[in-house]
Amino acid sequence: MKKILYSVFALAIAAFTFTSCEDVPAPYDTPQGGQGGQDLPEGVYIDQSFLNSLGDFNSISESGELEWYHDYSSAMVTGYQDFDGDNVKENKPGVTWFVSPEIDLTEAEKAYLTVNMALCYERGDINENNSILISKDYKGDVTTATWQQLTYNTDGLNGDDFEFIDKSMNIPSDYIGGKVVVAFRHTCAERSSTWEVKSLKIQEGEVEETPDTPDVPEDGVILDQDFTSTLGDFTSVSASGTLKWYNDFKSAMCTGYQDFDGDGQKENQAGVTYFISPELSLSGIESAYMTINHAINYEKGDLNENNSILISKDYKGDVNAATWEQLTYNTAGLGSSFTFVENNINIPVEYLGSNVVIAFRHTCNDSFSSTWEVKSIKVQEGKAEDVEEPGGDDEPIIGGEVSGNSVIVKANGFGLEDKTELSTLTLVDGTTLTFAKNDGRTAPAFYTLGSGSFRMYPSNTLTINSTKTIESVDVTCDEYNGTTYNASGDISTSAGTISVDGAAVTVTGVSANSLTLTNTSATTGAPSQIRIVELTINYAE
Repeated sequence: MKKILYSVFALAIAAFTFTSCEDVPAPYDTPQGGQGGQDLPEGVYIDQSFLNSLGDFNSISESGELEWYHDYSSAMVTGYQDFDGDNVKENKPGVTWFVSPEIDLTEAEKAYLTVNMALCYERGDINENNSILISKDYKGDVTTATWQQLTYNTDGLNGDDFEFIDKSMNIPSDYIGGKVVVAFRHTCAERSSTWEVKSLKIQEGEVEETPDTPDVPEDGVILDQDFTSTLGDFTSVSASGTLKWYNDFKSAMCTGYQDFDGDGQKENQAGVTYFISPELSLSGIESAYMTINHAINYEKGDLNENNSILISKDYKGDVNAATWEQLTYNTAGLGSSFTFVENNINIPVEYLGSNVVIAFRHTCNDSFSSTWEVKSIKVQEGKAEDVEEPGGDDEPIIGGEVSGNSVIVKANGFGLEDKTELSTLTLVDGTTLTFAKNDGRTAPAFYTLGSGSFRMYPSNTLTINSTKTIESVDVTCDEYNGTTYNASGDISTSAGTISVDGAAVTVTGVSANSLTLTNTSATTGAPSQIRIVELTINYAE
């Protein structure tokens, strides 16, 4: 009887234990991949998911201190992070590996791997900076092992969002029949991609590998270069200074106004920097023109001279020794905002029938620099008939609304782009508003945030000039997220008497055709800013 009771009790315990194991929550599931004691289906050599962890892979830093880590249900790496905890992201260089456990391919005849991954922000070569590699002699040191890079098709990667895509590639025959490791190697220097890998699977068989979809040129197209993701076949060359053209904001760009010393403050650096095309053949062509999609902001000098488009037929690698001709373009819409404009430029006849190169030359000094962004360039046969004469100053931006003996100005009534640097705005009655940076660190600008406002930083001024006598001015400042942006009341006027009451700033007794408001704040951050949502200029009777 005791034996029967004992047997029943043992069976009950076994049943309870089995049921408890079945109910283990998902994070404690036995890892996939055959490395954690779980058998894999026949013909599958590794099946590693990174949904919940880094699995059996190891992160190894070859240089720098970056690591692969688990986030967004993926294994991921990026050199663009907030490293020092100041809520500002910066780039750190590094070469970082993510290495698999040993994979046994001794029984394989053919095998291929499939990676489910997403990739964004890559400005260089995708395969080179986000490499998938294989080795059969890896012993724990990534620098001494022999690695072969497995090139994958990049179509669909590096877009505007983190879209996950399956990429498959065959295992080279040299690695079949032995034990191997596979690695993901992330490389970043001045700029870093963000690479997320959701899973890796190696299985028996073979896939048809497809190269990247080539850009098929149209008939008559000599060059069609897009700079959305890379600098393409163009080369950055410094004639003086150390500046470079680089890829950012989906463009090839150059500026001498950067944080060069890493102290969090931007400063100007002088330089002359070329961005040079590969050699182009214009042999047998009777006419040709180029189309450039570009934007220029913050230019305080000559647009064509400081942001030049040039052509040469004797460039041999030395920009200073070559003969360059400047191709003047229409500057309408350029110089003071990041609005992209297309310019067509006919190539002079003396260059037809020759091999030529085209260059973008950016020039800046230690006082100011423009920011030049080029999204694309296309050179093709034919003549552009819609080429406008160079120059073409922008029509003045008109704003404001006359009401009786006053003009009411709303910051969002000029149709300005977000973060447009402010200079002179003309009102419907001819009065002008002139903003100036002076010796401040930041130039006044229009921002769309909130109701839209003109932002004036410490030392910035706003000068109102009119043919009429100004009696008073009423300013309404922005109130946003509990902050009133009135420079904490530190505002002066060149004429009349000023008073500040919360968001209301009033200047009375002006009796002049001009007055200048100055932000005199000596503080920093939000309390130092004036954000003008609306102002009313009242004229004398």
